[in-house]
Amino acid sequence: MARHRMLMFGGSGMAGRWVDWITGSFGDRAEIVGLVDVAPDVLESQGERLGLDSSQRFTDTATALASCEADFVGVATPPQFHEQAVVGALEAGMPVITEKPIADTLESARRMVDAADRTGLPCAVIQNYRYEPNKQEVVRLRESGELGRLQHVIGRYACDYRQPSSWGKQWRHDMDFGLLFEGSVHHFDMLRFLSGGDCETLVGFGWNPEWSSFRHFSSGMYLMKMSNGVHTFYEGNSSAAGITNCWHNEYYRAEFEEGSVEVWGTDQVAITRVGQDHETYRAPTLTWDNHQHLFAEFLDWLDGGPPSATRIQDNIQSFAMVIAAVQTTTDGQPKQISELIA
Repeated sequence: MARHRMLMFGGSGMAGRWVDWITGSFGDRAEIVGLVDVAPDVLESQGERLGLDSSQRFTDTATALASCEADFVGVATPPQFHEQAVVGALEAGMPVITEKPIADTLESARRMVDAADRTGLPCAVIQNYRYEPNKQEVVRLRESGELGRLQHVIGRYACDYRQPSSWGKQWRHDMDFGLLFEGSVHHFDMLRFLSGGDCETLVGFGWNPEWSSFRHFSSGMYLMKMSNGVHTFYEGNSSAAGITNCWHNEYYRAEFEEGSVEVWGTDQVAITRVGQDHETYRAPTLTWDNHQHLFAEFLDWLDGGPPSATRIQDNIQSFAMVIAAVQTTTDGQPKQISELIA
């Protein structure tokens, strides 16, 4: 397989982890040949680490896309900067893999989808939580039919971020709808994945308890009707105390015709079948999990394999759920996802 040249947008934080994963696990398939970041110190430190000279380091999108000889682009910058990089790369003839959420607004996300449709180039969005062993096991059980038909799925995310800056950065405590844009974007996609359907109708509420460290809503509950008749329910809480289900330990329960499946952590599975004893086990390991699965899948796509499951044309369904949750929290009215992404 060809070794693909990559132009990387972002060099610190999550982007720094991208650099680690690409160089550490996929160095035989991809090489970072250009780096874009607005911070000079990041450009210098990461550039030196990657062996990039000054002509391969950029502080603005247009210059990078015009000057760097790359085969594809990776974007791990804040979401408000995704559109410029993603649309610019696609229009320059380069496939793209980008972090979630797709963008900061639905209008921006639509323009990005339009660019992918117009150019016909691969464009994938990171949804790493799908690729944990026990989430894959729920889907296997659903597709096998061994527990009968699926009725509904319940998901719970609960982190104790009651202290200022406890969620990594203070800006997460200060932003509007931080729960939805920084947290639920993962979990709504997971409910789509586990249920096997797209969301048709979403309704619910958001609020901020008096003891919260957040300026805006840190808690919410949302009910969804999916396209295949399955219903899903989501509890999100960034001001949790007591029993928590924080990152990589969220709790999901799938209720089937002949039993239920519960998962938590990354590999824990519990099945309760009708008339049988409770069964707990660890899900089989995956060749690649989380981000690394998505990188491998995307590189396979570039090499002629099938499109990524989280291609942008599909993933806008998950982002539209975030926007619907914002809107229903604001006005209390049910939202139709088809109207948002039409």
